[in-house]
Amino acid sequence: MADSTTSTEEYRLSGIPVSPGIVCGPLMVLTSEELLVPKNQIAPDAVSNEIARLEAALVKTRQEVMDIKAHLSASLGEKDASIFDAHLLVLEDSTLLEAVRKQIESRNLCVEIIFHHLMQNYAQSMRQTDDAYLRERAADILDVGRRVLSNLLGTTPGDKYNLEQPSIILAHDLSPSDTAMLDRSKVLGFATDIGSRTSHTAIMARSLNIPAVVGLKDASNKMARGVEVILDGHEGWLIINPTEQTKFQYGQLEHKRHQVDVQLERLKGTEAITKDGKKVVLSANVELPEDFPLIRQSGAEGVGLYRTEFLFLSRLALPTEQEQIDIYRQVIAAAAPHLVIFRTLDIGGDKMLDHMGAVKEMNPFLGWRAIRYTLERRDIFHTQLRAICRAGAGGKIRIMFPMICAFEELTQAREELASVLDELQREGVAFTRDIEVGMMIETPAAVLIADRLAKEVQFFSIGTNDLIQYTIAVDRLNEKVAYLYQPTHPSIISLINHTVKSAHDANIWVGVCGEIAGELLLVPLLLGLDIDELSMGPNFVSRAKAVIQNLKYAESRQLVAELQTLNTAGEIMERLKRVAQANFAELLD
Repeated sequence: MADSTTSTEEYRLSGIPVSPGIVCGPLMVLTSEELLVPKNQIAPDAVSNEIARLEAALVKTRQEVMDIKAHLSASLGEKDASIFDAHLLVLEDSTLLEAVRKQIESRNLCVEIIFHHLMQNYAQSMRQTDDAYLRERAADILDVGRRVLSNLLGTTPGDKYNLEQPSIILAHDLSPSDTAMLDRSKVLGFATDIGSRTSHTAIMARSLNIPAVVGLKDASNKMARGVEVILDGHEGWLIINPTEQTKFQYGQLEHKRHQVDVQLERLKGTEAITKDGKKVVLSANVELPEDFPLIRQSGAEGVGLYRTEFLFLSRLALPTEQEQIDIYRQVIAAAAPHLVIFRTLDIGGDKMLDHMGAVKEMNPFLGWRAIRYTLERRDIFHTQLRAICRAGAGGKIRIMFPMICAFEELTQAREELASVLDELQREGVAFTRDIEVGMMIETPAAVLIADRLAKEVQFFSIGTNDLIQYTIAVDRLNEKVAYLYQPTHPSIISLINHTVKSAHDANIWVGVCGEIAGELLLVPLLLGLDIDELSMGPNFVSRAKAVIQNLKYAESRQLVAELQTLNTAGEIMERLKRVAQANFAELLD
């Protein structure tokens, strides 16, 4: 690669696109400021003083975070400011103080080093999970930890937030505080070395409608301040020293995309109905409170998958029943008048923290996870079901159980729900009995007994991420075998087809909530397989709706019959690409 500090030739760095848009301008490189944490010994009688210092730093940090949140609320609205709720949860966690106290007493070290080590260890445990959201929440822990340490040490941030001109920001990472403190009138786009679609840089960029690319590896160490770049938030490119020809091409491309976006905006109030009258429900997958407003903005018909894990795994202690109720009521209100499907706690050996009873497992994907975990931890399961039922008081809700592999698991889960409803009735508290109960189909075992399971529930939701992984025996995060992770593998089509037939024979509906629901190339396949509902990230809803409105259900059924005669995933994908080019080419990037 050319030397960025001397070369004027155009070259490109590839990253992960997380917020759409194309911008051109000078680069502003932000450097991180490392705090020097002392490791001083203290006398045994100084423990109380150290704890008092920490309490004061926590109070001051909490006020700083509240001020930042208020600033964001005024400029962006409450929904975007809620990105700092995870910071406040840490600062208000009583178990944190107790953990610090115990270590100071046992090690006779100053509070700075004890607090620093605790936060680093907690963040590291989150980084090691398989869940992308949880890995990114480690940044929350480190961000708030740095603020507390700064207040303990009496240091103040530098002037790195002052921008002299409108610029594209490049950094190794951007913490929520960094992002909030920047002068947004001068921020053209964000680019970072690390991160994913669930990182706070990505979330904030989407909220601000600012193009962003993450995962650029070590770009911040190689780039010079002031160099001209193009940031492509659609395809994930950072283009250094773009030529006039490149600028012209990108200008034309952005104009075309804008025209498509205008057309999609007009579809938000319409339904996903094919040319020959087949309706498909399009709903949203959500997890974070800051995502809730996107449900309505996207035109989604409710929530097809609400992942409840974030409330359990973004903190140092289990959430109380009331804390869960408060969050669940928010998502119900955001989805109204449509319904929410609450997936009960879906965690496993690869994404579980110490306060939840984490254990080291040889094969976490085949271990203590999802319904297996909650049926053993009935205390957690019972409290969550109570919270969901109480949050839904006065309305209707849907609950689904994850990773059901055996008939008896479903029976036990339903019995626990019945026990909760009877208990709430005896207590005389407000709750709902108007509940649709469903389950996820995520394993070949569940597919093979789907006809029996369908008699016990009101709906199926196919979790294709795990179904593909378990069927083809491939870890999609393992780069050596990731190429084998094929949504169009003939076996996957057969399994989905069998699931849908079993569901419809029992007069229940079936949806897909895995990633393939939002992949435009696969929508004709899912339509032809007679899926009733597709649940996807809110950003994909309008495009999926446009695809369905450009198709005929009868032709999609014929397409599936044709695809079932093909032998390889590649052949099936090529056929789907031809369908896309013929029917909705303008929607494809």
